[in-house]
Parts: sequence; structure tokens; C-alpha cells
Amino acid sequence: MRVILTFLALVILSSSVLSLPSERRDGDRALTEIQALNFALSLEHFQYYFYKRLHQYEPQDFSNAGLPPWSQGRYAQISSHELTHAQFLENILGDKAVQPCTYNFPDSDPRSFVKTSNIVEAITSSTYTTLAKYLSDPDYVISISSIHSVEAKHSAWINADMREGAAWSTAFDVRGISSLNIHFETNNQQAPLSLSQLYTMMSGFIVSCPSSNSLPPIKIFPSLTFPSYVIPGQTVQVSFSPAAPEHDSHTLYAWFISGFKALVVPLNADMTVTIPDTLQGFVFSVITNNRESVSDDATVAGPAFLVFDYDYQGNDQSLPM
Repeated sequence: MRVILTFLALVILSSSVLSLPSERRDGDRALTEIQALNFALSLEHFQYYFYKRLHQYEPQDFSNAGLPPWSQGRYAQISSHELTHAQFLENILGDKAVQPCTYNFPDSDPRSFVKTSNIVEAITSSTYTTLAKYLSDPDYVISISSIHSVEAKHSAWINADMREGAAWSTAFDVRGISSLNIHFETNNQQAPLSLSQLYTMMSGFIVSCPSSNSLPPIKIFPSLTFPSYVIPGQTVQVSFSPAAPEHDSHTLYAWFISGFKALVVPLNADMTVTIPDTLQGFVFSVITNNRESVSDDATVAGPAFLVFDYDYQGNDQSLPM
């Protein structure tokens, strides 16, 4: 009954307070508000269809995998949240709402379900932060911020209780920030992750989408892959798929974005890179051909999602993702 009442309250809010946004563009914004809200709806479809897979597992399956027996119930609550978010956005957008895509998720047991949920929530929470800058109506800003707050709680619970890692990364969120403290001296003032970069990560789980869906023009970059287990300070070999065009080894850079820091290091000719030893928590890595920009035009591959866990004293205790 509580879930039903919550949903009814959201429907009332969306129909009485939040009317369909206009198509106008403000200044040099790349998205209309309708496109931004539809991008949010595409996130909610993405999450809900992942959590629908929960029916494959029983509470005992989580216990047998060494996870808390109540895990399945908590995940069921998250699934309910995502459905409510999707219905809320659909009610605002009406016949302009995008439809769910066909997805392919890699989980085959409770452990891989937890790993995938960590990535799904990180992508979603990151994207909501970036979407906020495309909204000018205060009611939409409040609504998206409210959803984002819940998504961040999902992400923190998964990383802390399910993975036994750190619930947060730094004092500031890792995504969508407005200014950077760059390792190289630069005047870069852009948000570090664009919608194209974020959608690139989500596209790895998408098989196809309805042709009727209307999303803004988005670039899909080659996927960036790190070894399955990495730690700060380690030198590792990365790969792109599909392979990026040939570049002079001195023109490619690996960005490691976390909080208000974006550490930039050269990518070596043998495709190896040394991970900065100061990184903690959730980190996104992007390969660019410009040491001072992580814009779409400079992006060669990525982002990749990395997690560097640490204990209560701040000491590294990185776990497999």
C-alpha cells in the first residue's frame, strides 16, 4: 500500500505541477528539456529491466553466494523505485516518452548480479548529475534532483553493504562537476563526462532500441577495457573495442576522473598506463588525444568504470569490481 500511495503522489505531482516542457533551447544548450527528461526516462527503463532479472534468484541463492539473505528483498525495493521513476517521467512526457530498449545483461548468479548492479547504478547516478544542467524549470530540477538522491543511495548501499567497499568516493561526487583540478596545467572548465560518454557505457548493455525513440544526437565511442583487477599505482595494459585509429603514442592521454580531480597521464606506445596512486572510490577513465580536454571531440575511447575501495582510515583495500 505504501508503494502505491507513493506512486499516486508522484502522479499527482507530475500532472498538477509539472506540465510538459517546451521545445525551446536556451542559449547554446545541446538538449531541450524534453530530450533531457527522455534521457532520464531511458535510464529508468535501463535500470528497471535490469532489476526485473531479480526473479531469477531466490533469497537462498544470495545466502549460498555468501551474501546477506535479505539482499534479494532490498533489490526488490530498488526495482520498485525504478518502476515508479519511469512511470513518473512517462506521465510528464505523455506521447513524447521514449520506449524501453532490448537489453543484454551479463549476470548469471547473485555475485555477478551485484557486480552489474554496481555499474548500472554508477552510470545512472552519474548521468543524472550531468542532466541537471539542461533543465531550467525549477520544478524539473527539483524532481530530477530527488530521483538522483535516491539513485545515489542505491549506489552507496550496493558498494558498502553488498560489495563491502566504501559507500562514497570523495567529498564531491565523481560526475558532472563544473570545474576541474587538472594534473596538467589547463583552463578546462567543462563537465568531465558528457552524455555521449555516459551513454557509451550504457550502450554496452543495449541490443537495440525502438526506431520511434527520439534522443539527442549521441556519439558512441569505442569501449575502453582495463584488466579485471587493478589497483592504484599499478601499470596496466588497456584496450579499445573496436580498435581506435592509429595515433602517435605521444598524443594519447588517460584521464582518471574522480570528484573535483581529473588526473591525466600519458598512454604509452604499448597501450600501458600507470594508474595514479592517489585515486579512491569510483573513477571514470577516458582516453583522449588532448591533455587539456575530455570533450567529445577529444575522446578516443571510453569511459571505463573503475572502483578503488578504501577502509575507514583511507587505506587502499581494492576489491574485484
